Amino acid sequence: MTKVHGTGVYDFKRHHVAEYPVELADKPETKPPHSSSLPSSITLSEIQRDQLTRIAAANWLKSGGSKPEKPFDPQLVKEIYETELTVKSEGKSQRKTVPLQRVMILEVSQYLENYLWPKFDAETASYEHVMSMILMVNEKGRELTIAEKTNYLVFMINAFQSLEDEIVRETVLRLASLRSWHSLSYGRFQI
Repeated sequence: MTKVHGTGVYDFKRHHVAEYPVELADKPETKPPHSSSLPSSITLSEIQRDQLTRIAAANWLKSGGSKPEKPFDPQLVKEIYETELTVKSEGKSQRKTVPLQRVMILEVSQYLENYLWPKFDAETASYEHVMSMILMVNEKGRELTIAEKTNYLVFMINAFQSLEDEIVRETVLRLASLRSWHSLSYGRFQI
């Protein structure tokens, strides 16, 4: 009988990592790429010492003392996006992913809630503003536990299964309305 991999409890085909020859550079790098060496967690002292925390305190961080809020500066959003959140590829030190530690520090400072979201205008928002919001929302999703993600999914299922309720119907059908179908590509309509 033919053996089918992946059908038994422990019978999964293992992929071999070094199965094919890999060309190495003449001289190995002494310093790993920017984001790969960063830990996936940050400490309180790192947050307090970081330049982003100082920028947050000066611009959007709300503290006990009510000081006048600085006006929204789209140039600051662009600068933060370009220096801290952009995927960079400069010669040998190529960073292929967004630096998670920088996004985490911005999340702790409530960058999305206090600065990006309240000042968002769909008509005038810049590319950097929208991409910064996307990255911050993705970070919020990444922080969720499996139980929270499951609860979110069950909530969405229940919402779509409760369309007979008028209040639920008005809100939920906007997520799947005909207007949203206009943004789909022709290929998606064929599926």
